Amino acid sequence: MSATMEFSTQYAESIRDDAHLFEGVSESENHDVMADHPLSVDVAANTRRLWHDYLAQFDVASAILTVTLPGVGHQRHAFLIGFDQVRGDAAATRRLLAMVEDVWVRIGEQPVHHFQFSGALFGATNGPVDADADTPLHNGIAIQMKREGKVIRALFFREDGREHFSDRDAASLQLIAPLLAESATGVAQLAQQSQRSAMLEGMFDRVSMAMALLSADAQPLFLNSAATGLVEQRKWLIRAADGAIVAADPAQAKQLRESIRRAATAAPDAAVEDVFRLDCRDGEWRLAYVISAKSRTGDSMTRCAMVIIMGPGKVDAPTSLLEALGLLPSEQRFLGHFLKSSSLCNAAEGCGLSEETARTYLKRVRAKLGVHRQMELAGLISGLVLPLNAADSSAQLGR
Repeated sequence: MSATMEFSTQYAESIRDDAHLFEGVSESENHDVMADHPLSVDVAANTRRLWHDYLAQFDVASAILTVTLPGVGHQRHAFLIGFDQVRGDAAATRRLLAMVEDVWVRIGEQPVHHFQFSGALFGATNGPVDADADTPLHNGIAIQMKREGKVIRALFFREDGREHFSDRDAASLQLIAPLLAESATGVAQLAQQSQRSAMLEGMFDRVSMAMALLSADAQPLFLNSAATGLVEQRKWLIRAADGAIVAADPAQAKQLRESIRRAATAAPDAAVEDVFRLDCRDGEWRLAYVISAKSRTGDSMTRCAMVIIMGPGKVDAPTSLLEALGLLPSEQRFLGHFLKSSSLCNAAEGCGLSEETARTYLKRVRAKLGVHRQMELAGLISGLVLPLNAADSSAQLGR
């Protein structure tokens, strides 16, 4: 198979009385032919195995299917059956698909086309294939069609000296190709959806606000890491016996649950936006916002409720924010102590300044930020700090 990866693979049209008409297919030809099309390579082992076993009745050892979807961008999915030697090697797979595209250019618009290929395509020899070498030829068939706006192209390969595909084989494979395309497209779209979900989870996990998508009966559709931690704390939210997410305080549970139900079932022109105060036994409280939202799965849209739990505001502003506000390093250090201190005197002691000097710093900071009261200053900084968790390996985008 390594010889195939060099893409000196030999290709010949299947002229049955002359099997020695060769055309070279090199790696450089049409190398970027698929660059304009988003490509998703199937990784669903069970689906591949199912189709591999089914195609075996036609003596098909391997197949390569591409499905180009209608619409803007003409998104294309590729589906490999067999070719286990390249699985897991993205670069080798893309080179293989580039070679396949070159084959389709040679075939043109013929709906059915017989061809022959070098045995090196399935071999295990090392190094490039000599186009003049007397290597055994195997038989293949190319089938292409349009169904419901989709362009379906399939190459089916036989090996080990199996005979040419008969007209009956071709007719059967023409019926099978749309079914294979439907299966391949479904698997590829599921993989894309999973990837998109992982990226969204990575983004939402960086947000320190607890965020949850809940169904009408408060069953969780999605919880970010902050919401998961909040449920595990069992202070403001808990998981009920039926799996629903409810308020920890029994006196507030019914009201919150009813709000979630209304938000998830509200008509598009009557969206719900409720706010609740959630209390816990130690006296701490959080604000809970319940908002009508939508959950999308593929082409279907399901209405649901988004619950956002606001934590205490942050006043520990990063240096980059304070620099952007025009504060000098000395003013930044003072403001950091001031926001965490109970008084100007304590902030002065923390900075090693006299109270009078600290008062001067405070006036300068207020003037630069355009605020006049201490509460306004704290509120301004708290509102400007992004509600993000500290970056770590568990909260990377696209993980």
